[in-house]
Amino acid sequence: MTDILSTCRQFSLVYIDDIVVYSHSFEEHLNHLTQVLSALSKHNFQLNPVKCSIFHQQIDYLSHTISKHGVKPTNEKIQAIIKLRQPTTLSETNKFLGALSWYRKFIPKFATIPIPIHAVKNLTKTNRHKLEWSASQSQTFSQLKQLLITSPLFLDFPDDNYPVILTTNASEIGIGGTLQQNINGEIKNLYYHSQVTSSTQRRYDHIELKALAIWLCFQRMRSYLLGRSIIIYTDHCPLCKMMNSSVKNR
Repeated sequence: MTDILSTCRQFSLVYIDDIVVYSHSFEEHLNHLTQVLSALSKHNFQLNPVKCSIFHQQIDYLSHTISKHGVKPTNEKIQAIIKLRQPTTLSETNKFLGALSWYRKFIPKFATIPIPIHAVKNLTKTNRHKLEWSASQSQTFSQLKQLLITSPLFLDFPDDNYPVILTTNASEIGIGGTLQQNINGEIKNLYYHSQVTSSTQRRYDHIELKALAIWLCFQRMRSYLLGRSIIIYTDHCPLCKMMNSSVKNR
């Protein structure tokens, strides 16, 4: 399907058999739809009219509500997570964490919050015994649910007229970064990334961890960064010297 719509890549997205066409205006959208339908017709593809939805200013797609203003989780999905009962098995624990991880880009420092739950989950999986859920896990479970109803789970789209601002941090526990834009004094949040450090990464020098945070954020936020001016904020001054020094390969 991606190859079939290769001429429409600038205004369409394909996920398996779902096609999203996006435009700035009604007239432009009509033109884009015509091109997409022509490409499909050329390859003898037929669409089910019942499953088609056109000329909308807001859609739900892959459990996200998307509009011209930005992206947020669908209310239906958030309510489904909130209604999940406290896990009593490894399978239920994985289901809860998996559902939350789908929205991790909306929550700052998300990766370090469920560490107590991951600890008991990994222990259960390794030793094949009953899930040992304690007060620490219960508190974390409630905290994660509370984040879904109290945090502003909303991300803006980047504005091509302004540079993006990447603020990173790292410690022995976790690595993360926030991608934002300052548009006429108003801070717009574009993406949050966080992850728990591995056993190998915990042995890194401090400067290496700080540099790793920038590199990992670049990897995760690649589509937001390509072709844009980038301002990086780090609390580790030696990194500036490292980035400004010439590379000498032997």
